[in-house]
Amino acid sequence: MRVWAVLTTALAAVCAGQSFSSLQQLGKADRDGVAQLELEQFMAHVVPETKDYAVVVQLTALSPQYKCDTCHAIDKSLRAVSRGWRRQRASRRIAFATLDVDNGEELFRKMGIDKIPRLMIFPAGRGDEAMADASPREMKLGAKNSHPAGMASRLSELFGTEIQADEPIDYMRYIIGVVGVLAAAFVARMAWRRVSSSVVGRNVWAVASITFVLVMTSGLMWNRINAPPFMGQTRTGDVVLFAPTNSQQYGVETQIVATAYAVCALCVVLLVRH
Repeated sequence: MRVWAVLTTALAAVCAGQSFSSLQQLGKADRDGVAQLELEQFMAHVVPETKDYAVVVQLTALSPQYKCDTCHAIDKSLRAVSRGWRRQRASRRIAFATLDVDNGEELFRKMGIDKIPRLMIFPAGRGDEAMADASPREMKLGAKNSHPAGMASRLSELFGTEIQADEPIDYMRYIIGVVGVLAAAFVARMAWRRVSSSVVGRNVWAVASITFVLVMTSGLMWNRINAPPFMGQTRTGDVVLFAPTNSQQYGVETQIVATAYAVCALCVVLLVRH
């Protein structure tokens, strides 16, 4: 009996090793290291609780026919985390994968999943990666952990190891910021030349008041609290400026709304003065 137990344990270890290797091979086929799973692969490599590795899986719908912009936003974040984990070359056995509704519709229906995307954690059931509770769990996708840095931070807490996201530098964000600062400095300089000393105080307070109102009504405070991504992106690489739901927004929306309000405020000022 003892020999049989040893052989059974050894066989399970070999199968788990093969499963993790299979996930790694599927990950290598993807540019960001996210394994694209069929339903059979999901059931074989992800679901078993006897595995000695953990898997982070997004249940999603990325096909253009579903028009799920949130799915693409979460996919972009997961890919950034996967790239960062791959570059860390850590020894921990953690894999990242995707199960699309086109491949897992039957499973989604049996599990009663009526809302996607969802990010599921399938912990290891044994070995160095084992957790006390090896049952699958869902990581809630709030405003803070839907972007790459927040998602990496939350996964770091769950697995007890540092996971970093590999986010590409958003040069457009810096360009817009620099242009905005230069434009503001130019307008301030021109305005300063044209106002007399007798009205400087009133005008300065008027500009300060309008600026404060614009900041408070444009959503800047919400951005500071929730740290959303600057802009979204579809699966085909198209830029998304406006979030698809009322509970989300992108950073660029704040700038667009603030600019629109500023134009309206300027029009009112010009009407009053003339």
